[in-house]
Amino acid sequence: MVQVQTKVTLRVFPFPPFSFSFNTVMAASQLGCCRSHVEETMKLIRLVLLACLVAHGLAQTPQNAIDIQGADTMILLGQRLTQLYQHKQTSAIIRVHGGGIQQALPRLRRGEVQIAQSQSERTEATRDLISLPVGVEGIVFYVHESNRLSELSVAQIRAIFVGEITNWKQLGGPDQRILLYGGESTTAIAPYLQEAVLQGAEPYPYWGKSSTKDLLDTIAQHPDGIGFASAGIAPHVKALRVRQNANSPAVEPTISNIRSRQYPVTRYVYWYLAKKPDGRLRDFCEWVFSSQGQLVVESVGFQPLEPADRLTALQRIGVNGIASTANR
Repeated sequence: MVQVQTKVTLRVFPFPPFSFSFNTVMAASQLGCCRSHVEETMKLIRLVLLACLVAHGLAQTPQNAIDIQGADTMILLGQRLTQLYQHKQTSAIIRVHGGGIQQALPRLRRGEVQIAQSQSERTEATRDLISLPVGVEGIVFYVHESNRLSELSVAQIRAIFVGEITNWKQLGGPDQRILLYGGESTTAIAPYLQEAVLQGAEPYPYWGKSSTKDLLDTIAQHPDGIGFASAGIAPHVKALRVRQNANSPAVEPTISNIRSRQYPVTRYVYWYLAKKPDGRLRDFCEWVFSSQGQLVVESVGFQPLEPADRLTALQRIGVNGIASTANR
């Protein structure tokens, strides 16, 4: 019997070269064709490589990284906030993921993500979390400037968009078929319309437009049309006032009325946290409620929060809101 020593050196970036050796005892007659010796060597090499790669992966995952996950339609908001904040804080590592709020909430509770994004109103599923409104979303309804209507109730809007009212004469207008349009096909505004206005009913077929601008340009060319989108303005188009019910006042969809949520068809968009933040996460959240952060919220189609809502959100994350906003 003879003793054979095998020495293996591995180099896995960014670690220094790592060498190890082991002894194998075998009969001298087996030295020329020792399959078991080769298999033992390769098995050990694979195990060491796996250990090194796992260690490398852990070393490359910063402990203070911030992961954001939630509604696919809010990815753009997370990305824009991340880009501007990282320009201010170059060492910050923030990653934005989609997949939906239902996937995000369990991961948030397990600590795998730090922020969950949602465009839905709060539900029982989020009662145990810290909820932070980060912006306001509203649906505005537009008609051509020649249309004699200046206001509609939520019930009338529902009847139009489910196909119960199909001619303007049913609303006191001319004998013309109503053409339906919807804006911002890449956002969650259509599901919001179905949830908040249509009460879950399927909408009557309408022409979808990619943006508020495209919708307004279309309405400006079609006196018999009505469309929904975010707040905007364009020549030859007017935004309708909306009444919550037959006895409530009609509210104009001004920016102020949407931000304060006096306009009936509005909702908050939310961030959820599993616990009160600290360190880099707290700094990032605080910045989102600054004037600069709220400008980013506005740039992607939402309305910024009222000052009182910003102060409430800052207090929820343990920040002295008055001092914070005074310094920004």
